[in-house]
Amino acid sequence: MIRMRICLPLAIALVLGACSSLTGRREPFTVYSPRYTPTSDAAKAQPVQWQLTIDTPLASDALDTSRMLVMPSPGAIETYKGGRWADTMPLMLRALLIQAFQDSGRIEGIGATASGLHADFSLAIDLHDFETQYRDGAPHAVIRLNAKLTDLSVNRVRAARMFEADEPAAGAQAADAAAAFQRALDKMLAQMVAWTFEQGQANWGNSGR
Repeated sequence: MIRMRICLPLAIALVLGACSSLTGRREPFTVYSPRYTPTSDAAKAQPVQWQLTIDTPLASDALDTSRMLVMPSPGAIETYKGGRWADTMPLMLRALLIQAFQDSGRIEGIGATASGLHADFSLAIDLHDFETQYRDGAPHAVIRLNAKLTDLSVNRVRAARMFEADEPAAGAQAADAAAAFQRALDKMLAQMVAWTFEQGQANWGNSGR
């Protein structure tokens, strides 16, 4: 709570020491770094003339962490002891989105809001869920967020959409969760990129450009 297929090389297999407990004992964990692989037809679409910045997703304190979260029952949040994300969830999602747009081959002007890019549109995200949820005893990787595309020439939201991804995990370990989140991200990122291009093109020129 940045390239790969659905295989476990998505993990940076670094075994690190966790924070020391009161007894001084250190528990090892693996750092997982999801990658995005574009679809084979991603570069066939026409390039766009506008530029885009992506804001750092807004998230609750519980989600603004590199810990891998699990919700064994509604409202109860725990963490996987054996795994961590390579970055906080908002920063990891932003980096993956930027990579997905770059890999599309359709846009040259793309970057984080803090990059100073003179953009035409900005993509803002409210991150609501990024954790493993249990349903009927089975773990699912769940990502849920709201995306808003803002026309910076008039500072007006042109389009908004809720995106959700839900992928069953093969088991209860951190590695199982990481693999399920990789599948969920592959699907959601492709959907978000396609939607943003569609809405950006539809609204390009609405402000007299």
